[in-house]
Amino acid sequence: MKQSMMLLFVLIALTVIGGISWYIYSRGAKALEGNSILPFFTWSFWMLIATFIIGQIFERGNPGMFAITISRIGSISLAFFLYLLLFVLLVDLVRIFQHFFHFIPSTLTSSVLSGKMLFIYGVSIATIVTIGGAINAHYPNVKEIELTVKRKDSSRDKLRVVLATDVHLGVMLGQRHARKLVKQINAQEPDLVLFGGDLVDHNPNPVMKFDMGTYFDKINAPLGVFTTTGNHEFMGNPDVTIKYFGQHGVKFIRDSIVTIEGIVQIIGRDDKDKTQITGTERKGIKEILQINNQNLPLLLVDHQPVEYEIAKENGIDLMMSGHTHKGQLWPLSFITNLVYENHYGLMQKGSSWFYTSSGYGTWGPPVRTGNRPELVVFNISLE
Repeated sequence: MKQSMMLLFVLIALTVIGGISWYIYSRGAKALEGNSILPFFTWSFWMLIATFIIGQIFERGNPGMFAITISRIGSISLAFFLYLLLFVLLVDLVRIFQHFFHFIPSTLTSSVLSGKMLFIYGVSIATIVTIGGAINAHYPNVKEIELTVKRKDSSRDKLRVVLATDVHLGVMLGQRHARKLVKQINAQEPDLVLFGGDLVDHNPNPVMKFDMGTYFDKINAPLGVFTTTGNHEFMGNPDVTIKYFGQHGVKFIRDSIVTIEGIVQIIGRDDKDKTQITGTERKGIKEILQINNQNLPLLLVDHQPVEYEIAKENGIDLMMSGHTHKGQLWPLSFITNLVYENHYGLMQKGSSWFYTSSGYGTWGPPVRTGNRPELVVFNISLE
């Protein structure tokens, strides 16, 4: 099931990438028609496309530094091509209007708006946006949220919880990413640390090869460090990932509930894509709660922001999710906003709170445009 799904995904991805790549290339070649730099453009363009595809193959195994470098170049080029595509689409749209309305003087189309100049504009804009997005992706924001939930029988009246979702450790984001994450977490002086799934970027081999788990040993959280699975854990080898991080103080809560010292309860759910990838159903919230007999505040960690009504009906005080990355690359945020009821931020339904994080890391290109990566700090008052 997992292999057939992956094969289908690869075939669809290659078809889409191939079609879009040819469209961008053909428009660029047309703009450079008769220009001496056309051969250079052709070779460099298709080499970058090949680098992306080869890099994706490399990072599935046990990549060394050469493979990691190829993969990173290829992934960053994907963001570059996205903005090149948007520029080409804009130019073609203007050309359609120009064909009918002739609103751009010929003096401009033969000078500052000539094919060669448009090519330069497009490459320059795509390069600047991609570089800016790469810088932005490596400077996560710390976001603090004040919440009040029912104290119930909790022995505490306050709780400081740090949430980091979609860390995506692996080939793209490595030791420096892990070190910065732990340093930022400890700076918040949390009582409790929660990861919201996709702790790895699917392949745990690079994480173990460079021993990134050692940084997690240094997390200071008196009430513990917990996580649940995301779709990327299941895309890789979840058993290996769970065992490895378990050796470094990160406890996976999988379709179960954990009670912490008479203070709070945490429900962790396996990602909803588990069914598609493994053929095994995840447990429902109601089923998980059947083993609960304590009247304590309920925190739910569910990687994807779904089943809000079910969470509300079962008395969840705060549900924390990620997955969407808030689109990661503008304008993809418009799509995630359409797909999910709450693709980013805080929402309340009845007495239940729901938060979707933009995530701490990146998927695919280590680039973010239009939004910031974040570490979320919940200052929870129990009343």
